Parts: sequence; structure tokens; C-alpha cells
Amino acid sequence: MQHWRLGLLLGGSIAVSPLALDASLPAFPAMAHSLGVSVQDVGLIVSIFLLGLALGHLIGGPLSDRYGRPAVMYSGLGLFVSGSLAISATDSYAWLLGWRILQSVGAGFCLVSAPAIARDHASGEEGARLFSLIALVTFLVPAIAPLLGTGLLKLAGWPGIFTLMAAYAVAVKLVLRRTLFRSYPVQPDRSKPLHTLVTDYRWVLGHGTAMRLLIILALVFSVNMLFLTHASFVFQEKFRLSPATFSLLMGATVGAMAGFNLLNNRLLRHFGPAAILRAAVGLQALATLYLLAVTQAGATLELFLPGLLLAMGTFGAGMPNIFTLVLDFFRDIAATATALLGALKFSVAGIISGFSSLLVAGDLDAMVLVMAACSGMALLLAWNAPHAVARRHAETETRGNGAETMPGSGGLSGSAPCFRIAARPAAELRHADGWSILRAERGPVPQAARFNTDGGVPPSASGKNSEAPAPDRETGMSSAEEVPAGPPLPAPSGA
Repeated sequence: MQHWRLGLLLGGSIAVSPLALDASLPAFPAMAHSLGVSVQDVGLIVSIFLLGLALGHLIGGPLSDRYGRPAVMYSGLGLFVSGSLAISATDSYAWLLGWRILQSVGAGFCLVSAPAIARDHASGEEGARLFSLIALVTFLVPAIAPLLGTGLLKLAGWPGIFTLMAAYAVAVKLVLRRTLFRSYPVQPDRSKPLHTLVTDYRWVLGHGTAMRLLIILALVFSVNMLFLTHASFVFQEKFRLSPATFSLLMGATVGAMAGFNLLNNRLLRHFGPAAILRAAVGLQALATLYLLAVTQAGATLELFLPGLLLAMGTFGAGMPNIFTLVLDFFRDIAATATALLGALKFSVAGIISGFSSLLVAGDLDAMVLVMAACSGMALLLAWNAPHAVARRHAETETRGNGAETMPGSGGLSGSAPCFRIAARPAAELRHADGWSILRAERGPVPQAARFNTDGGVPPSASGKNSEAPAPDRETGMSSAEEVPAGPPLPAPSGA
């Protein structure tokens, strides 16, 4: 399947989550009035949804690796439809929260399956571009969802919004059945023992570089979710905007994310994803510091909005790169790795946004302070991320003929399959973290491994040592100085 079609399908599948989050935002005051609670209480459904997404990831990820992507995707869409219809019929705040959990677990099944499906079809820089396309499609839904919510609120009341969510999920399931899942090329490995549903998580959790990237993702996502939790208060109560204007401004924040996503696609031609990630996190940190200064001086919408658009928009450049960086470490258990990506992202964001609902309590200064703290911690972790990723791949390539040995391979206990770089037939393996491995077509090659933390163009793979290694643009050191040559790599099969 062509990547643009695959990106549209997977982006549309993931879109059940932003639709569930953003379409309901304009209805918070109406829901509060109908259920007899405060707007802040209704805002708790954002935090509940995030925690349910985390649970759905943890359950759905290993199931997707074992039983297949279609089964888990269909199950998730079914749970989402059931939860959405139940919410539309409830008149109890307690039941609203309960059905919201069911809805969000179903959405989590969809979110954990889609990146794994993308990883089944592409990897490295090609995978990074596919993830960017998926993210771009996904960003379109939050741009229009508040407008849809506002229109449906006038026509059918707030229950009509959740009925729309159910109808959308049914449509996605029908389209997937007729296209992507008509004959899915990757079959699940059901020979793996059941205990690997848990032990695979241990493998991912023990990977220090992957966990660094997971925590960065959780923190930068928390910045976005903090604002989303309090968006109705900020725009409709603090700045006294109408629901229609509020919807337009929420669409503008999503437009900023889409713009940074398109910029990320262009930058990937020149820089590695880890370097782009660091720049995006740095811009988000600067934006939150600006917002902090503006709110301390007395925020006006004209001053507040530019900083908000920058803080929210940079997530569009960071998220696709984190996904491809992490999944390149775990090619054979992509759904399990995606599960931890999503679970950590949504659980941390859900906990932070949930506590902020209790602690911030309508205080704009406090909200921005928590946002700045999250982005500052993310920047500390992201600053050395390009070197950390390159170093991990260097260690992998110089150990055991370039094998990323997982439990269950190479004589170790367990049953997860082994990912061996050296087994790939291509003359050049470019990975999405901004490093590359060059391999001649025959025999050992001097200076065969090249690791570049910013994605610079490596020297020729001709096997002739005619040029001095190009210095790394990040450190000023040559590749040969940074990484000792590993054992000779075997020639590709059939050479």
C-alpha cells in the first residue's frame, strides 16, 4: 500500500482520540449545567480519558503483537462505540466518568495498534516521514472537532457530540475492513509463550535510552494536556470568549502543530530526528517561559496567544521523531514498545492534569508555571538525546556483529525475537535517530561504521578509505574518534 494512503488510514484511526477530547470541549459549560456539577468537575473527563488511554495501551500493545493488529483495532473501535453511546444516554456524573473510561480504553487499543502497523510497513527515516504524515492527518481532527462540537451543541445538545463520536468509529471500522485489513501482510507470532506479554515490557523498561525518550514525550505532552484541561476556563471565562471564537482559537493551536509537523518533514532531509527533537523541546521551553512572564505582567489575549501557539505547536515536530526513534530499538515488539510510549505519555499527563484541576483551581499563573516546569525538565533530558541515541546504536553495532540482542536470542533466556542489523540486505542502513551505518557490499571495510548525531551525510560506502572521516557537526569530532571500529560485517546474502 502506498504510504500516503496508509498515512490517511492510520491517521483517521488514531483520530478517534482527539475527536473524543476536542469535540466535547465547547460543551463543558452545558454538560456542567445538565449534570449539576462545576465546569472544573467536567474538566476531569480529560484526565480520566488520558488514564484510560494509558490502560488501553498497556493491555492492547502485547495483545496486538500476539493476536494481530486487526483484532485489537476492531476491538478498540467496538469499545469506543459502546462507551460513546452510553455517555450520550447518561444523566449521571458518576456514570459519565465510568463510561468515559470504557471509551478511552477502546481509543487506547486504536492508538497502540496504528504506530505498530506503521512500523510493520516502514522504518528509519522512511518511517519518520510516515509518522509525520500520520500526525499531520491526526492534527486535522482537533482543528475541526471544536467547531463540530459547537455546531452539534446547538443542534442536538451535548449528547449529540458523543453520538457523532460513535458514528465516526463505525465508519473507520468499515473503511479498514475494506482496505488495510482485507489481507494484512504481517501475521502475529502466536508461538511465543504467554508470559512474554509481560516480559517484553521488562525488556523495554530496561532500555535506558528508550526510557529517556519516553519521559521526554510524557513531559512535552503534559504541557499540551495541561492547557487542554483548562482551555475552556482560559478562553471562555478568563478572556470571555464565545464558544464559536473559542473553537476557532483551539483550531489555531492545532494548526500550529500541523505547521511544525510539515516543517519537521522538511528538516528530516537535512537533520536527524534526535537533533530536531532537541530543538523542538527547546522552543517549547522558551515559549512557556514567555507565557510565564506574560501572565506575571497581566496577561492579555494578544500577548498570551503567540506564546501559546508556539508552546503547543512544537509538539507537532517532536512527537513523530520520538516514535520512530523508540520503535527502531524494538522492531519485533513494536506494539509493546508503542504501548509503553502511550501508557507513560497518557498516565503522566493524566496525573499532572488531574492534580492541576485540584491545585490550579482557575489560577492562570499556576497553570503556566506547571507547564514551564514540565517543559524545563523535558529540555534537560532532550539536550543530550542525540548523543545518547547515537551512542546506544554504536554500542549495538560494535557488539556481536551489530545485533540488538533481545531476551530469547543469542542464548539468553526468554522468547522475544532477535533484531539483527547485520542481517538486513541493504548496502546502507539509515536509522531515524540521525545516525547511519554504512556497509560495503563485500568484505570488511575500514571505517565501516559512521555515527552522526545530527543526521549529516556520511562518507561514501564504497569500501575505499580515500577520504578522511567528516567531523560531526555536534561535537567537532570525527566518527572514527567517537566510535571504535567493530568486528567486520558480513557481506549481504547473495553477494
